[in-house]
Amino acid sequence: MPYTGRTIQTATTSSNQSSLNANDYVEVRDTNGRGMGTFATRTIAFGTRIIAEAGLLQIDRKTSDAATIVQAFESLSSSRQSAYLSLHEFACDSFMRAAERELGQYWENIPKIHRRVLGIWAANSFGDVFLLGSRINHSCIPNVNFAYNSTLGKQTFHAVREIAAGEELTIMYNQGTNLLRNQRQTELREWGFTCGCPACEGMSKGEERRADLFGLDQQLAMYPKSHTPVKTYEYWKSALQMAQRMAAIQKSEGLLNRELGASYRDAAWYSAKLGNPKIALLWAEKELEVDAYCVGKDHPDYLEELQKVTQLRLAAESSQPFDCSTIDWFTTQEEDLPSTECTVM
Repeated sequence: MPYTGRTIQTATTSSNQSSLNANDYVEVRDTNGRGMGTFATRTIAFGTRIIAEAGLLQIDRKTSDAATIVQAFESLSSSRQSAYLSLHEFACDSFMRAAERELGQYWENIPKIHRRVLGIWAANSFGDVFLLGSRINHSCIPNVNFAYNSTLGKQTFHAVREIAAGEELTIMYNQGTNLLRNQRQTELREWGFTCGCPACEGMSKGEERRADLFGLDQQLAMYPKSHTPVKTYEYWKSALQMAQRMAAIQKSEGLLNRELGASYRDAAWYSAKLGNPKIALLWAEKELEVDAYCVGKDHPDYLEELQKVTQLRLAAESSQPFDCSTIDWFTTQEEDLPSTECTVM
């Protein structure tokens, strides 16, 4: 049966302002071996905001200790408690040990209902727990990006490519875009499963490209953008080539989430350092496009980026010498970018 939760808002595309309810886009059903999953009931256009959902169980994200989670559950109405308890539970060892320290008792001695509440939070939290969002399974090549929109006070889920009717919606639980298969699998054990997505069960060629991504990512980590001493033209040229290569691999592998935008941002930065503001603008506009379809044009990050890209465009079109302080926002934005991982501990 299609999901009928009351907290789901409308779904829209940037090209079509008419709205549809999430119930018109998706249904929750069994996946034959992977628990419940969320499936498209119609073709979903690229960039569509499929879901904008308020938290079922909400806590202060700065104080997400075990006692706070239990208290938040106990403050819910009986109907919302029942909805919460319908979700899958799994608590990894590190989460259980943390809960033991916070509650001052062994996991086995914690009341059964509280263990269940904590296990559900560990398996389903995006900072808060979202009833429909929790039904979206993982893939290392996701077709949906999720992000918290503080303006809306809701978690949003956007299609990063066209999703066919009947296709399962997937998100990436960890930030595994540039990781190797064994690295991704190690992290995903925190959620209690072994990933069998095409990237993990597919041909070796895809893993070779992931290895290239991982290597490039590690090399670029040696090219810090903040507090850098004066570098040579060849230094920045090499960094730009690596960022461009990363973006090309990510696109070819269908990795179309915000980490692709991060590669575009890197390319913009290095282009600017090479004294090419017009090329930097092209890359910055590409990052802006990624955020438009990943988080929506009403997201605070997008609005800030739009303002900065406008400033960069004015600088690129100016006859005055290019002032590199124009691109300082790339560094501060990267440092302030929130984690998009699901929470497990």
